Amino acid sequence: MSEKSVTFYVVESEFWPVAYRAIEKMYAIGENALFLCDSDEEIGFYNAKLWTFSRLAFIPSGNKMTLPCEDAPFCHTWFATEIVYFNNPICLLHNGLDAVRSNDISKFHRVIDIFGPSAMQAANGRAEFYKRSGFHTQKVWIRKCNSWESGKLS
Repeated sequence: MSEKSVTFYVVESEFWPVAYRAIEKMYAIGENALFLCDSDEEIGFYNAKLWTFSRLAFIPSGNKMTLPCEDAPFCHTWFATEIVYFNNPICLLHNGLDAVRSNDISKFHRVIDIFGPSAMQAANGRAEFYKRSGFHTQKVWIRKCNSWESGKLS
């Protein structure tokens, strides 16, 4: 497996389309993902959105409210409010949650951290935490005028 990496996406609009594309990409390359949410309500919202985002794509997903945890290995994407490994995820995806600061992320090989420009200071703190946790490869993409530009956390 390659070096541990973090990709930061700075978005001014809705978080969900970027998250979905990341999930779709992880599914295409065969990497299971844990989608970390703030609350059970958020889990329900994003899990439901996954089923409606694309009529052509089927990405097996679940959460503790829809499936028994023992069935999680059959799900590419597992939605949870805490770091769990029910579906053996390689990728951790979240919307800029500072709650991610846990030694539990050491089992992941990829982190996708999506947040708005107003949360840049908190993202800098997460970047330092990720480095201390062995995620030395970090890339920042900033959404500008319908395109993505390479950037830096500031």
